[in-house]
Amino acid sequence: MGSLAAEAGQAMLVAGAGVVVMGLAAAGYRTRGVWRKALGLRRTVGALSYDVRADLELLASRRDEAAVLLAPWRRAWKVARHPLVLAAFRWYMRRRRGRRPPPQDQLHE
Repeated sequence: MGSLAAEAGQAMLVAGAGVVVMGLAAAGYRTRGVWRKALGLRRTVGALSYDVRADLELLASRRDEAAVLLAPWRRAWKVARHPLVLAAFRWYMRRRRGRRPPPQDQLHE
């Protein structure tokens, strides 16, 4: 009877190994398709990251160009906001308001 139990155990071991091998084969087949899709996705992401890097470099160069072009205007704005410039402008406007056109009869003299 010990021999029958041993043979039954060995048969179950072989059957279990067969089930495991069949499961691995089925999983391997599906994994191969997923692997191909993952490689394709990796290539796509690599290409897009190259495009993104190129666009970021272009953006940085344009930002630097804009900074160079705006530098004189920034300096002018900084000078225009200086308190002495504002005071001189206000003085000029007050002085200009104080001037009155000469009367019409004094124009021809």
